[in-house]
Amino acid sequence: MSTRKTANDVHSDLRVHEKMCMERWHTIFKKTDSLQESVNSMKLWLLGGLTTILISMFNLVLRGLI
Repeated sequence: MSTRKTANDVHSDLRVHEKMCMERWHTIFKKTDSLQESVNSMKLWLLGGLTTILISMFNLVLRGLI
C-alpha cells in the first residue's frame, strides 16, 4: 500500500513542473520568433518578385501599344 502525498509533496512537485514548463515555453517562443523572421523574409522576397513581374508585364503591354 502506497503512502498518500502530503500538501508539501504536491507543492514541491508543482514547483518542479512549473519550472520545467517555463523552460519549455521559453524555447518554444524563441523558435516561434525565429520562424516568424523567416516568414517575414520570404514575404519580402515574394513581394519583390511580384513587383518585378507586374512591372515587366506593364512594360510589355506598354511597348505593344506604342
